[in-house]
Amino acid sequence: MICGNCGNQVDSIHRFCPKCGAEVQYQAPPPVGGSPYTPPSYTPPQYGAPLPPKQGSSCGKIIIIAVIILVLLGIGIAGAIYYGYRYAENKLKSSEAYVVAIKTLKENEEVREKLGDIQDTGFPIGAYSDNGSTGNAVFVIGVHGTKARGQYQVELTKLQNVWTVIKASVKTADGDTIFIIKPRTSIDGPTNVPSPPGPPFSSDPRAKGAISGGVLNAKATTLPQPTYPAVAKTAKASGTVMVRVLVDENGDVINAQAVSGHPLLQAAAVAAARQAKFPPTKVSGKPVRVIGFISYTFKP
Repeated sequence: MICGNCGNQVDSIHRFCPKCGAEVQYQAPPPVGGSPYTPPSYTPPQYGAPLPPKQGSSCGKIIIIAVIILVLLGIGIAGAIYYGYRYAENKLKSSEAYVVAIKTLKENEEVREKLGDIQDTGFPIGAYSDNGSTGNAVFVIGVHGTKARGQYQVELTKLQNVWTVIKASVKTADGDTIFIIKPRTSIDGPTNVPSPPGPPFSSDPRAKGAISGGVLNAKATTLPQPTYPAVAKTAKASGTVMVRVLVDENGDVINAQAVSGHPLLQAAAVAAARQAKFPPTKVSGKPVRVIGFISYTFKP
């Protein structure tokens, strides 16, 4: 060892330096293989120093992408519903049946008195069918006038390319009911064979010389039943429809006219009557034409 006071070399057996008498401190030799391990010093974080960047999560990215896709799908579905609704509304409102129904509503004096001038109409809920020369329609429409609002219920039928309102009423917000057009026949009540003015089938020269055959249901060899129209089911229309037919010498129906019954059921009855078949009717051995009636009963 070396004395830290005078620098004299001192044996390890001596505690005090023989030269100057100073106490000698023993120092352990350094470890073999290098310097001893020194732990890293800790430096406290400084305020305002930038934080190390965080590593992104792949799961979070997937969730964000999924949310974006769902939002886009929702927007697409909402747009399709909106434009589909507008398309159906515009198509119904541009139909001839709807135009006739609204014209009938606006021309009614009692409607003008209680609701004022009709400014807007809602989506026409109901049923509508147009087969060319015939058709049926039932609408329930919200109406907005300058004085009040109401709900317009109307039924129409189309015969020979002409739409006609057969029943129409408005229920106001106060609970009052305005009858614009009342039904001409009872839906469920019995219907008798009427006597239409003028000779039957006056515009059909084939009816000249035909004999009267009365009700022909029991005489038919083929009597198809009419299809119950969907619009009639919606309106809960039922009852009996009488169809006047002109049967030729071979027993085929060559003309048919509905003369009674609910208007929503008449077109179906006429279509069925045209398919009926009868045995030839002979007078003095000679086939003749017959004018008679076919009765159809519609039940819900």
